[in-house]
Amino acid sequence: MKQTIKFRLHPTASQEQKLHEIFTIYNKIKRIGYNHYFKLKHTNFTKNEKRLFVQHHLMELCHNNPYVNSILINCETKLAQQHTWFEKREKYLKHQIITISKKIKQVKEKNKKDRRLKGLYSHLSSVQNNLFALRFKPIVFGTKKLLRERILGKISRDEYRIRRDSSFCCVGKKQGVNLNLKILPNMTLKVHTFSKEKTKKWFLIPFTVNYKQEQWFEEILDLELYQVEVVRRLIRGGIRYFIHVSYEIPEEELKYGFENGTVGLDMNYNFVSLCNINKAGSFKSFHEIKFRNLHSYRKNKRNDYISYKMDKVVNYCINKQVGIVIEDLSFEQDFSYGRKRNRKLNNFKTSALSLLERKCLKRGVAVRKVHPAYTSLIGKYKYSYSRNLSTHILASYVIARKSLGFKELIPPIYKWLLAQVGDAIKPRLKPSSPYYNWAKLHDFFKHCGITSFKTSEVMKKTLQMKYVLNSVTSEQPDNLRAGLSSMGKVDDWHKFWNCIEITNIL
Repeated sequence: MKQTIKFRLHPTASQEQKLHEIFTIYNKIKRIGYNHYFKLKHTNFTKNEKRLFVQHHLMELCHNNPYVNSILINCETKLAQQHTWFEKREKYLKHQIITISKKIKQVKEKNKKDRRLKGLYSHLSSVQNNLFALRFKPIVFGTKKLLRERILGKISRDEYRIRRDSSFCCVGKKQGVNLNLKILPNMTLKVHTFSKEKTKKWFLIPFTVNYKQEQWFEEILDLELYQVEVVRRLIRGGIRYFIHVSYEIPEEELKYGFENGTVGLDMNYNFVSLCNINKAGSFKSFHEIKFRNLHSYRKNKRNDYISYKMDKVVNYCINKQVGIVIEDLSFEQDFSYGRKRNRKLNNFKTSALSLLERKCLKRGVAVRKVHPAYTSLIGKYKYSYSRNLSTHILASYVIARKSLGFKELIPPIYKWLLAQVGDAIKPRLKPSSPYYNWAKLHDFFKHCGITSFKTSEVMKKTLQMKYVLNSVTSEQPDNLRAGLSSMGKVDDWHKFWNCIEITNIL
């Protein structure tokens, strides 16, 4: 597992000028190398042939092999990320076209003059145009937002260059080996320049180590393999320099496992639900950790805020002395919630889950993943009446039980209900699926407009169920007639509630 420690550099005026030269040359060569790679993307060259071709051109410019190796790795990584994004975007647009076409076909079968057809055809045309115009374009170094601010004149040319060329690093001949950037015991960083003169090849920059970082600093001095990245930031009108030292650390021995129970976690874009159960699968306690509006934060502040909240999750598990169970989520999204909510989901999921796993491993908390299918529905339909908790807490309860091997069987009243429905409702799942009956039950309730299963609304939903079953089976079920008059009103409230409690109707 990799760990990164940040120290602050304190260069002199002459050292700042040398650092500025390194930042400029390094990032200029990186852009040139990326352009070479981008031009070779459609050629039949192998990966090694492309690297040798680009390396030859870059070495003519800077004559520094370790820095060139770092630049080549960085360019290859950026192109791989672009390929991934392009494939996902193309897949998403094609899926959208299929979905809209099916919707148009369904609407046409019902009514060819439906007003929705005009909007559907317009949406289909827009998606098709986006797919046709999709191109593999080169990236903008420093982000498009920063470039747009420079074009509009909101920032100066010097500020734009400082923020665009904000870092340089050295990976070396082997990944992890540091040749040009070295940490010395006297709290200084030895930096290799691009100069050919012997007296100007190296210079030393002091940095500070606070009392919390002393242990990590001693660990770094004993290491042979670590990577250093020099970063500069514009803070309060001045430039500050930092070094990020990354190295591999051994995983801690697991102290908190699943022998005495577990904590289930249900992940949402604005909060996290936690549920603690014992080894018998019984409910013990729950906790919710809410988040602020994450998409309004900048990247670094958002990561710090999520890290702070994930520490709370780990502390909860340590307090209960059990491991944690999370959902095995997939980030490949075939549909859109809307621009704002998509951004929230993306900002949260991609950073929080991996960060939580790393924090658990560092502090000895066991992590287990389970499939998230139908956890929210099972929690709502099976436990909302008895627990009277939110759907998300009940989903985390189901996740925790699933990790310990408990199977969520359908209650007898729901089996009787599905028997009354028969084949009138056909869910999308195959009959062999373990969630087939749950999907069928959900489609039935959704079709009938029954969405809430809170204890305070049991009476209202039970009355709705009476009319639903009457419309499906053409007869009135006996168990729903308890306490009701011939007009459908409640005459005997005690008998009515007693029937609901005995049968556990909802």
